[in-house]
Order: sequence, then C-alpha cells, then structure tokens
Amino acid sequence: MNNIIRKIAKQNRVSVKEVRRDFEEMIRIGMSSTEPEAIAFWAQFGGETPTPEQFIAALSYAAKERIIYPVICEH
Repeated sequence: MNNIIRKIAKQNRVSVKEVRRDFEEMIRIGMSSTEPEAIAFWAQFGGETPTPEQFIAALSYAAKERIIYPVICEH
C-alpha cells in the first residue's frame, strides 16, 4: 500500500506526508457521516479509525467484489 501512496504523491507532485494527511482527513470526515451507506462501509473497521493503507485496501476489496458504497465520504 505504501507504493500506492508514493505513486499518488509523485503524480500530484506533493510529499507522501501530505497524501497521508489528506487520506486521514478524508477518513475522519467519512467516519462522521450519518448516511446509512457510509455507516455500513465504516462499520467494517469495528469502530477503529483505519490507517490510509487499511482504507485503500477496503476500497480495493469493494471494487474487486463489486460492492457499491454510494456514499463513503461526504464533504
């Protein structure tokens, strides 16, 4: 997963730290959503805040299994 974060940083010409910070912010916002679909997505983490790597893995799994979460993060 670190490769993905590094690749995103390189493509956007920002630091890995900045990409991680953006993912952490996205996770924080998403976990506070009251949308049922978002609640269902975040429930898989058992109330714990996932790392960016865990979040990416969950999204990858959902895409692979064709699991649709219409609202994961509302901003």
